[in-house]
Amino acid sequence: MRTFYIFKVKEEYAILTKNNPYPLFRMLDFIYNLDKEEISRGVDLFYKLVEKLNSKALDIQLFKNYRENYFYTKFKNIHQVNNFYKKEESKLVVRNHYLLLESTIVKPAFLEDLKFVGNLFLCDFENKDYFWLEKLPV
Repeated sequence: MRTFYIFKVKEEYAILTKNNPYPLFRMLDFIYNLDKEEISRGVDLFYKLVEKLNSKALDIQLFKNYRENYFYTKFKNIHQVNNFYKKEESKLVVRNHYLLLESTIVKPAFLEDLKFVGNLFLCDFENKDYFWLEKLPV
C-alpha cells in the first residue's frame, strides 16, 4: 500500500522547483518528521510553501466524475475506488491544505482527475518518493 500526500504548491515555489523537486521534497519531509514540540516552526514553513485547496469544489468535482462508476463510494470527504478487475483499492481524503491518497497500485484512477488543479506535488514520505503530478507519464 502506497500513501501519498498531495500538496498544491504556491506558484513561486513551483516555478523554482519544477526541474529539480528534491529541495521541495526535503522541506516537506522535514516538516512531516518534526517532533510535536517543534511543530510551530514547521507550520509557518508549511503555509509559505503550500496553498490552500478549494476542498469543497474539489470534493464536488470528484463526486461528479465518479458518481456513475460502479466501483466508487463516497462518505463525507473520503472518496474510494475498489476496482477488483484492476486490483485497485484507492482512498482519497480531501483536506483543506492537502490530499491523502492511499492505493494498492502505482497509478490510481484519482490522479488523472486531479491534473486540472495544477502545481500538485506528490510525496510518499515512507518510500522517499516524490514527483509533480503533471510529470506523471500517461
